[in-house]
Amino acid sequence: MFNRVPPLHLLVAFEAAARLGSFARAAEELSVTPSAVSHRIKNLEELWGEDLFVRSNAALRLTAAGTRYLRNVQDALKSLNELARPEYNKLRTRLRVAIPPTFGRQHLVPRLPEFGALYPHIDIELHLAIPFLDVKAEDSDVEIRYGTGRYPDLKTTRLLVEPVFPACGREYYERVNGRAITRPEHLHGLVLLRSPLEPWKPWFETAGLDWPEPQTGPQFNDIGLMLEAIASNQGVALVRQRMARHWLSLGQMVRLLDVESVSPHGYYIVEREHAPLKPEARYFVDWLLSLDW
Repeated sequence: MFNRVPPLHLLVAFEAAARLGSFARAAEELSVTPSAVSHRIKNLEELWGEDLFVRSNAALRLTAAGTRYLRNVQDALKSLNELARPEYNKLRTRLRVAIPPTFGRQHLVPRLPEFGALYPHIDIELHLAIPFLDVKAEDSDVEIRYGTGRYPDLKTTRLLVEPVFPACGREYYERVNGRAITRPEHLHGLVLLRSPLEPWKPWFETAGLDWPEPQTGPQFNDIGLMLEAIASNQGVALVRQRMARHWLSLGQMVRLLDVESVSPHGYYIVEREHAPLKPEARYFVDWLLSLDW
């Protein structure tokens, strides 16, 4: 086995022949003669000390040693290809954004092409930040949190806060005679879907009901899952117009009552007090704040 790095042109010929299954096709791709490719492969085999190909009248096949070696050669050539494009890599910037899952699915991801059109040199890398569980990507450049907006040692900018109202799926609406639900107290006896992310108590107070937070019924720690439960007719829950607009527009979800309340939670852009944002992060934050959510 050789102890020095083989010449690059030998490795390139070997990779092309292995990938294309033919010395002749490798020669055509590399703009050399088939005999030149064959000679390079022979030199590489002499350096390697083993046959890399099984030569027969049938299709060209790799030996077991050749198969193992091919993976290493392809990885090495890929790394060299990246090094050969330093100017391109310098022109592109990666921006890591941590977002709550439902906000990402319903609001941000559909609008990312707008940001890409404005800043084509910035590659967005999305990571999930789970509300209230302190589960988020490490070292994110921009973080969006769902919560109260009060976090020690962090600067917050309100991004999206909406009123909430009760809604249910179309079939559930028909099942409970939703047309007859005209007053808040008519919700008594219905299945109220629960979530710590969207508590009922503030809405009860706005509606003039002296009811405690529900203690029974399905509970969801993800707004997106609760929206799916509503749409699949499992009960009534508090929703936001923008978050539920897809189901509402299709008629799969029906609003119950006109009473709205201010949710204690919203979406906030979070920054460290003494760590200024990178330029590309500032572009992204300014773009978020300019949107009509």
